[in-house]
Amino acid sequence: MQQIKNMIKKLHAYIIREFFWSFLLGVLISSLLLILNLVFELMDLFLSKGVTVFLILKLFVLWLPNILTLAIPIAVLFGILLAYGRLSSDNEITAMKSSGLDYKTLTMPVTICVCVVSFFLLFFNHFLAPTINARYKSLTEEIMTKRPLVKFNEKSITEIGEYHICANKVDNNNNSLYEMSIYKFGDNSTSNKGTETKNILPQNDKGSWRITASSATVKAYENCMQLTMHQGYWQKAHPENLNAMAHMTFETYVFFIPLDVVVKGDGLLPSAIQSHKLLKIIKESKKQGLATTAYECEKDYWYRWIFAFAPFGFALVALPIGMMIGKHGKAIGFGVSFVVVLIYYTLLILSTKLGEKEYAPIGIILWLPNFVITIIGTSLFIKMVKK
Repeated sequence: MQQIKNMIKKLHAYIIREFFWSFLLGVLISSLLLILNLVFELMDLFLSKGVTVFLILKLFVLWLPNILTLAIPIAVLFGILLAYGRLSSDNEITAMKSSGLDYKTLTMPVTICVCVVSFFLLFFNHFLAPTINARYKSLTEEIMTKRPLVKFNEKSITEIGEYHICANKVDNNNNSLYEMSIYKFGDNSTSNKGTETKNILPQNDKGSWRITASSATVKAYENCMQLTMHQGYWQKAHPENLNAMAHMTFETYVFFIPLDVVVKGDGLLPSAIQSHKLLKIIKESKKQGLATTAYECEKDYWYRWIFAFAPFGFALVALPIGMMIGKHGKAIGFGVSFVVVLIYYTLLILSTKLGEKEYAPIGIILWLPNFVITIIGTSLFIKMVKK
């Protein structure tokens, strides 16, 4: 009996080792795929915007939690398929079953590993990742204060809040924009009724207008961006008579743009707020009727739970497929991983859109991908056991 127990322990250690290296490979591959866009953005900051290598590396490290939240569940799926696919293709699964080992014994080590991963993600998503995201936001604000033009590209439109800014030339060394325009789109029909005395400054006008200047010097502060524009004009068309164009020229005009604040009060993005604080913001937003803020916060809050429990559904799908793959296990494992991830994230996008349009409560509908994957995995597992 003791010999059998020792054999099972060695077998479990063997399976865990096989899964561990496949899991790490999955984390690496999925992270590389998810991080490509970030790498291009950081390279642009270094090559075009003059941000130092040290700050680029700090931004890269601080952005990793957002990648790992998505990469780890995918890596669980990939690791199980690859590990059990390799065992299956080498007929080791068949040998283990012929020795009298049941599916419970074969799946127990990976099941324990998945539980550990899931509990880690619960802590990581709810507490550690928001703390790191808050530091990332603080660092980006620090960079913007020193180099306020990092968001701007030549001959392209940059959106900051309700303003659209376009410049023909961007000089990062002098923090200057040349041949630039600011556009604001609003309701012209009501902008001037009873507010003529209030709209002393052009930027206070609630209608649609544009400001064009030959150049502008940009400074960024904690809560706003200041543009000191030179030799330009402000224009606004009358909604009922397009020929009646309001036109005002200026030599120098100082324009302030409030920086985009997503979460009212804290001044932080939902992803940078720990879950217990996020719940308070959701409740307060609903009381005040701030539906958009409440939705964005609630969506981010439930994403943390969904991605933490996703490994269980992925494991249920991967275990039976990995054991029944047979020959060409690795190649099939790659293909199945891609299909399952595609199904999962398609359902996640669909459920997010349904929640956004209020067809179902966001806290319920976002569980749809996990529910569907779990049902598929359970049915596959039952079929495997019955064989």
